Amino acid sequence: MDFKHIRYFVAVAEAGSFSAGARRAFVTQPTLSAAIASLEAGLGFALLERHARGVRLTPKGEEALETSRAILRQTERLKAASGKPSGRPLRLGILPTIAPAFVAQCIGRLRALEPGRSWRTEDAPLAKLRERLTSGRYDVILTALGSPARGHRQLELTADRQALAVSARAFPRGPVSPEILAGQPLIVRVHCEQLQSASRILDAWKVRPRVVAQTDSDARALAMVAAGLGFCLMPDSFEHPEVRMLRPEGVELTRRLGFEWVKGGGDGWLDRALDGL
Repeated sequence: MDFKHIRYFVAVAEAGSFSAGARRAFVTQPTLSAAIASLEAGLGFALLERHARGVRLTPKGEEALETSRAILRQTERLKAASGKPSGRPLRLGILPTIAPAFVAQCIGRLRALEPGRSWRTEDAPLAKLRERLTSGRYDVILTALGSPARGHRQLELTADRQALAVSARAFPRGPVSPEILAGQPLIVRVHCEQLQSASRILDAWKVRPRVVAQTDSDARALAMVAAGLGFCLMPDSFEHPEVRMLRPEGVELTRRLGFEWVKGGGDGWLDRALDGL
């Protein structure tokens, strides 16, 4: 019995298909299929059954999956005890609309859990993050949390809410009347996953602004607001010394932020590590 075959079996079982499992294991599909067939021959029973949408575990396959995950977890513990870096890097997908300081903090917390492991991050919009996590391209994502998909786990770390970012110079501290914003220039963050819902804030305040800029860069939007070029709808977790975040009453657009991963993912290390955060 080859240890790699066990890892390939777990990859297929968790990804739900041979093609997705091959991407997760970084091998070709024929190589993976041959490995699973060899493992089944060695065990003397079938682990997986093919169906129209991928594969499903047999009853014996369900038992074998738990044992295989335990083997992988023990292997990771041995690697950690040796002090040597783990094999491939942990692949982290990140929602680009999360404040940079919080992203850096989260990456630091992950790195501290296993200092010897290498890392690789990539930004992607919300739908792509979920799709790539399911397909095995990412091991874990830092994202806005919703209802988890079947077999996924989540760890909520914080929450933020949509606010009106305005220039601190143009709007010094003190109460701000919504009417002051009427006709003011608006900077639109076109990549915001809450863009349509956020417009409810303007509707609730009965503000009719004029759009002067559209951008997919939060840093640029903040800089433009700070320079007094307009105001912007964005999460109140973003910070700038020359920007005020106004939190309108009566409208509550909250995001839950945290990690999401596939149960047993990252060779089983993620379940153990993230439960400790």
